[in-house]
Amino acid sequence: MEQQQEAAKEKEIRISVEVDGKDKHIVFQSSRVTGKEIRDKAGAPLSDDLVRLTHGKPSGGNIGLDESVEIHDGDRFLALPTGTVS
Repeated sequence: MEQQQEAAKEKEIRISVEVDGKDKHIVFQSSRVTGKEIRDKAGAPLSDDLVRLTHGKPSGGNIGLDESVEIHDGDRFLALPTGTVS
C-alpha cells in the first residue's frame, strides 16, 4: 500500500497560480489540462486572463477556457482581470 501511495505522489503535478496577488498551489494528476481546469482549481474567475509565467514574465498570451495546455511540476501561472495582461 505504501508503494501505491508513493506511485500516486510521483504522478502529481504541482503548479502555482497567482490570483489577486496571492500564490495558490494546486495539484493535478494529468499533465494535460484546460485553462478552465486551472482557473477552477486556483479559484480564479473564469473571466480572468490566464498566462504562463516564464522567468517571472508572462509568455504565450492568454490561455482560453477550452485551450489544452501541457503543464510540468513547478510551472507558474498568473490570473488577472481581462485586458490586464498584454
